[in-house]
Amino acid sequence: MFKRMIKGLVTWSMSDRHDREEIAMPEETRGISATGIRFEVYRANGGTVIETRRVDRRTGDSIYELHVVAGEQDIGAEIGKIITMEALKA
Repeated sequence: MFKRMIKGLVTWSMSDRHDREEIAMPEETRGISATGIRFEVYRANGGTVIETRRVDRRTGDSIYELHVVAGEQDIGAEIGKIITMEALKA
């Protein structure tokens, strides 16, 4: 019985995907036009390392930067400062 329920669920989910119509959109309207800042957060001994990546609009190059937040500092406040500094660079 359990096998039959799983098989029915898989069949239903696969058939549901094929029944939908895809809306055609021009290529330039797909996604957000502005470039954003991507964050990677790593735990380290005695604190946190935050890696930021942004794309330079003029050259198209990716710019990576590392920020170190000590263990006694407030991580939320420090991320706010990093966002502010990165936004000013853009």
